[in-house]
Amino acid sequence: MNTTLAPIAVSKKFIIENLFELYLYSMSEYTGFSIQPSGKFEFDLSFLNDYWEKEDHYPHLVLCEEELAGFSLLRRYPYESEYHDIGQFFILNKFQGRGVGRNAFIQSVSKFPGKWLTRIRVDNTGAMGFWTKVIGETTNGKYNMGEELYEGRVRMNFIWYEVFTQ
Repeated sequence: MNTTLAPIAVSKKFIIENLFELYLYSMSEYTGFSIQPSGKFEFDLSFLNDYWEKEDHYPHLVLCEEELAGFSLLRRYPYESEYHDIGQFFILNKFQGRGVGRNAFIQSVSKFPGKWLTRIRVDNTGAMGFWTKVIGETTNGKYNMGEELYEGRVRMNFIWYEVFTQ
């Protein structure tokens, strides 16, 4: 499937914000996030603003055959600046299992060859399977993995790897 990673301007930030509610819904299985009486998942938008206000932050939409399929939010990892980080990554259910996530991942890391890390909640076993598969394919199995507390509060699997130019 033709997958495109498209930078998104601040004037279109609302698209990420709208998709983020779906992302939170999909993650609620692992996070315990509760839906509000209004029927919405409420979240602090300030960290999303970083992707338009801070250097080394790169927001992208994922398109499949020109249809909105998700997002990929890339950044320089703030705690180990030699690494880039997939801050948040989301593919709509409709496109999962069809190569869209894999293609979006490859396009994401290809933008910044070098050292990368990807963080996955320890309890998110579905995502862990996806990430180890696509990272393994991209790096010929050359990656390191470990469990750490992220920001002192969330147990996450960290995968460290390097991406080279083609």
